[in-house]
Amino acid sequence: MENCKLTRDIIYVTSEERATNYMWEKTANKLNPNVQIVSLDDIYEMGVDIFDGKKVPVLDTILIKHPFKPNKYIPLETTEDVLTKAKFKSLGIIAHYLGAKEYETTFAITESKERIINANGELDYKLINAASSVRIKENDSMTGKYYRHETFRGEFSMASYNQAVLEAKQNGLYDDDDINYLLKTRNPKFGNQLTSQHVRFNLTKELNSQLDIAFSLKVSSIFKLSANYNQIVSKKQDILIETKLIFE
Repeated sequence: MENCKLTRDIIYVTSEERATNYMWEKTANKLNPNVQIVSLDDIYEMGVDIFDGKKVPVLDTILIKHPFKPNKYIPLETTEDVLTKAKFKSLGIIAHYLGAKEYETTFAITESKERIINANGELDYKLINAASSVRIKENDSMTGKYYRHETFRGEFSMASYNQAVLEAKQNGLYDDDDINYLLKTRNPKFGNQLTSQHVRFNLTKELNSQLDIAFSLKVSSIFKLSANYNQIVSKKQDILIETKLIFE
């Protein structure tokens, strides 16, 4: 066992032999130090808490540490769906607690890049299709997935404001500049409160940070990743939603 417990952002599950001997590979130094190599037996012994309970770890599984829920891990192939849906849902809850009368996400836009190692040996990104991706474009499938239009009574109090702050902190949104600004300008303790807002939110900030780390599994070539895993860790995709909030 590499460590007695799971402590890092990325977990790669392999055989007992490979978990012990991988560090002697010539390219082991290319593996990000935030990747933890663990045997399948050790995963079960440690009782790792998988966020998606339907997924049972098998050999060559990659698990991503949930950025907002302590001690929980998500199978790599479901991470984007789990994290983007969580943030999307949380935005609506925050809007409700802050006394919004109307909350609408008008469309989603994406920009896709490919993770590469540049000439200096550093992680970098390049546009997947420079000719067609010079500008960020609306993505019809994402628009349907993330569209929401809701109306509320607009009830608001100090108690509901505190609930909005708690919701933001529990779901990794409190440190987002736009969310933090929204919370400060709706604080009941201060006058001249925000009455409307039109802004874009990035749903994939934490996901992309995690995938930057996981990409080193491909770069090191110590373990043979599946075609699906190679595709997931190689692609950097920013999913942004345009939101409109009306409070009065």
